[in-house]
Amino acid sequence: MVAAVLALAVVGGGIWFAVGRGNDDGSDTAKPPAPVAAPSESGPGESPEPADPTADPEDEPAASPPARSDNPFVPRPTGTGLQAVWKLPDSTMLGLGDEFADQPARINAILSFRGGLECKGRWQEDESGGFLEMALLCEEDGVRVKSKDRVGNLRQNGDKLTVTWKKGATGTDTFERFGDMDPS
Repeated sequence: MVAAVLALAVVGGGIWFAVGRGNDDGSDTAKPPAPVAAPSESGPGESPEPADPTADPEDEPAASPPARSDNPFVPRPTGTGLQAVWKLPDSTMLGLGDEFADQPARINAILSFRGGLECKGRWQEDESGGFLEMALLCEEDGVRVKSKDRVGNLRQNGDKLTVTWKKGATGTDTFERFGDMDPS
């Protein structure tokens, strides 16, 4: 029973802190709840250190997950070729596999958007060999949407891939290398 009351007091204090201080009229006359420590946090005769009610929560460092480059559990891309998973800042992903020049009907490019639009097709060297082109047929939630089909030219510069759209979109998109393709 004591543990339940203690847990309720800690949760109540956390909610009060998260929602803010003060009254509805904007004055800062509200009193914070008294800090309560769990029995395991302080030994006999010790009193817990009170929380500073005047501290600004924005002054405290926010707990955030480490950035991708700092996380040892997330593999970093190591490839240098076109065959990779590429990503835009809005989480649009473009996967480019091997060319499979001898299999012209084989899908080797998939463009996936956050809202359910997915486009599949091929990339290959154009007939002149001067540039790479990509043609994609699109579906939204499993239904073919011809008006969203895309055609574009690809240009890679290190870990950046620029797609200059010729059909289905305008302008260019610059993707960053996100991951390597699984060789299997």
